[in-house]
Amino acid sequence: MDGKWEFTVHTYMGDMKSIMEFQVADGVLTGTGTDGSNGATAQIENGKFDGTNFSYTITIKTNVGEMTNNLEGVVEGDKVTGKSSNAMGSFDVTGVRI
Repeated sequence: MDGKWEFTVHTYMGDMKSIMEFQVADGVLTGTGTDGSNGATAQIENGKFDGTNFSYTITIKTNVGEMTNNLEGVVEGDKVTGKSSNAMGSFDVTGVRI
């Protein structure tokens, strides 16, 4: 999971992309996320990674306002699948290592 990823959240308003930069140490996932539409960057909070499954929270300024997202998913090689939940609902997430 260490490294740079492009995540896409598939919402009813269209796809929302972000660039995620992760570091993992002793099961703790840290890093930053940068919104693809406006360049806003935020820190990952409460991150966990067990070698396959990950979860974290991030609060970032988006084009629709500041939003707290709870993400969880699975890493399989250089791909990620999961869910992002926020005040607008729950959405599928896909990602690839870049």
